[in-house]
Amino acid sequence: MADDLELWTTPDQLGDTFSVKTPGGDGRVTLNEPLTAYGATNNSNHDVELYATNDQTGEPVQSIGGGQTAPFLQRQSVQSVKFV
Repeated sequence: MADDLELWTTPDQLGDTFSVKTPGGDGRVTLNEPLTAYGATNNSNHDVELYATNDQTGEPVQSIGGGQTAPFLQRQSVQSVKFV
């Protein structure tokens, strides 16, 4: 199993994806700019939390279990990711 998260940038799951590699350390990744995501495939063994903020305050906009695929009910703006 690859150790990354694929964020879908189109609602049909057929377009481009944005890959976030599993980091070391505290498991946090901040994206260079917010990304609009319509779903995700978590190819890691870790659960993943997606946040709309850089500092990961508040509730995650989406959580995805390890090895799970999740189409979102509505598009989400993602600024940071936490592998837990």
